[in-house]
Amino acid sequence: MIASFSKILCLIMFIAILNLSLYAVEAYQVIFQGVSHPETLSLLQTISKTVELQSSPPSTNRGLKRRAEADLPLLIKALHSQAYYQAKVNVEVNFNNQTAQVVFKINTGPVYPLASFEILPSDLKNDLTSLYTNWNKEELGLTLGRPAFPKSILDAEELLILKLEREGYPLAKIVDREVIADQSTHSIYVVLRVNTGPKCYFGEVKFLGLQRVSSEFVSKKIAWHLGDIYHPTPIERTHGALEATGLFSSISITHLDNASQEGLLPIEIEVLEGKHRSIAAGIGYSTDDGLGILGEWEHRNIRGRGEKLSFKALMAQRLQEGTLAYVIPDFQRSNQDLIWLAEFQRQTTKGFHASSFSVSGILERQLNDYTRLSYGGMFKRLRDTHSDNNGNFNLFKIPFQLRWKKTNNILDPTQGLALHVKIIPSLQILHPKFAYCINTFTGFIYLPLTSDKRFVFAAKGTFGSIFGKKRHTIPPSERFYAGNENLLRGYHFMTVSPLHDNEPIGGRSMMIYSLEGRWRATETWGGVIFYDFGNVFKNYLPQFNKQILQSAGIGLRYNTPVGPLRIDLAIPLHRRYHIDEKFQVYLSIGQAF
Repeated sequence: MIASFSKILCLIMFIAILNLSLYAVEAYQVIFQGVSHPETLSLLQTISKTVELQSSPPSTNRGLKRRAEADLPLLIKALHSQAYYQAKVNVEVNFNNQTAQVVFKINTGPVYPLASFEILPSDLKNDLTSLYTNWNKEELGLTLGRPAFPKSILDAEELLILKLEREGYPLAKIVDREVIADQSTHSIYVVLRVNTGPKCYFGEVKFLGLQRVSSEFVSKKIAWHLGDIYHPTPIERTHGALEATGLFSSISITHLDNASQEGLLPIEIEVLEGKHRSIAAGIGYSTDDGLGILGEWEHRNIRGRGEKLSFKALMAQRLQEGTLAYVIPDFQRSNQDLIWLAEFQRQTTKGFHASSFSVSGILERQLNDYTRLSYGGMFKRLRDTHSDNNGNFNLFKIPFQLRWKKTNNILDPTQGLALHVKIIPSLQILHPKFAYCINTFTGFIYLPLTSDKRFVFAAKGTFGSIFGKKRHTIPPSERFYAGNENLLRGYHFMTVSPLHDNEPIGGRSMMIYSLEGRWRATETWGGVIFYDFGNVFKNYLPQFNKQILQSAGIGLRYNTPVGPLRIDLAIPLHRRYHIDEKFQVYLSIGQAF
């Protein structure tokens, strides 16, 4: 009896397995019929869950049918997004073949063009249609007669509200939207009813979240005055100015939803203060100068009003320097900083040994989004030895700098232009008195070679000239030299200059160019090829009959949040024997320029 029961159980299991095999779906094809437009077909394939889950077929035929039928409303919605407002979709599932077929039969119908787009006031008592009746539909991204894509209509609504905000109506809103699909003309008619709200003016400002930063300091960063017509641009400028202080980890500037009877709209500035102290360290390396270590400490809110105190030190084989800086922001006017500096430097090169201490006061002003101007006074105590003019110098300087930069990125620009002008009149104030002026002009260009900016051509040109006394009178360490990671890579450190017995003696003018081809292979890695050429000259203007030194090399870039990690290998193409090595290697952070 037990044997008979076992046989019956085995028979039942066999029938069940056979039944499952008859109804199981091993694989299936998805076919879209009736769609000829490639972009529309691609959209439907992307939207379809039947396509997305094709590698995981359901266990039964019924399950495949349910999966396909669930796609129908999704496909209809996708077709509507392409302005096919009369679209119809049916589905058939064919199990006759070895591989099941899911066939979506689509009748797109005609594309519905936009026939009309009207903007009407929601309240006739407060009719401000003169604000927007003269606006071209193109200003809202619409063209009558073109397909009435739903996204285009929604985008136009957003642009409408933004334009009203820029006219001084930040409380404007769309009260009603009526979209009519005329089946007889196969066209779309849109009517928007808008409540502009009152014309608004900047009202009282309330600060939220301030702890150690004073409200007086934040007030100086506000780019509007009480009673100014409301406009989003001053808000954007204020947000940028607060962000640039480095004091806040989060900034939000919003207006309330109710204005006063006079139209004054209260503004709230809510911030979250970040850490005000930071410590940083970095390293650099070159075959000439060996390993360099950089350390920095900074307090960005030393007295509660955004004053910045920092100390920076660099220790390398040929250069040691320390800088103590104190910055008072918004000194006497907005966007103007007073910078006090105390600097010590010791430098060792083949042409001179120099040690100096200087103190300076600098005013730095932000003229506009792209331009910074600085000027001030400096006293520098300088001692030069191992040179052609050893001695102690007491120098009074009036440094002037102009920086104009219009690039798309500070750390790793791929497009734009920049210009840096530096003029430093200098006076030896003790006997023997003499004067000279150090002038340098540097231009930069960044040109993307492809639309994705993976290939970039970058160029830098530097021109320098020292007017005044003859070269021998000017302190050796104040003259021009090249041969480093910034000027003529590949040549021995600070030896590109006029020579005397193969020893550099410095020049009064220079003209040096750098050309780079930059390639970003991945989001992390990139490469560079470069070509540098130029020289340093004896007279105050370049002498074109003198030799132009050239170098070439390759580099590797590894992108980090603080800029690309850079390693360059440079070869001097006009190697000066007994002076230059066969190559130089540079390791640092940031692009070469």
